[in-house]
Amino acid sequence: MTIELDTTLAQAEVLFLSFQQLVADMDRRRVEQGSSAVDGLRRRRWSSTAPAPQQVAFPELSEELRELLVARRTS
Repeated sequence: MTIELDTTLAQAEVLFLSFQQLVADMDRRRVEQGSSAVDGLRRRRWSSTAPAPQQVAFPELSEELRELLVARRTS
């Protein structure tokens, strides 16, 4: 059995970029949720028939996973 190096590297890069974007989105939404309650913006009133949107609790990302996003230079 052989592994195609080019295909494997391309798939790894796509997975890494997807992970990177997911982390960035989680961080952005966490900041938006925290600031929207503080920044004095008016809230829309929801009708009694329409449910109010719920805030999503994003999982806390471990430092080990965040370290994967840091490019390390080897000397």
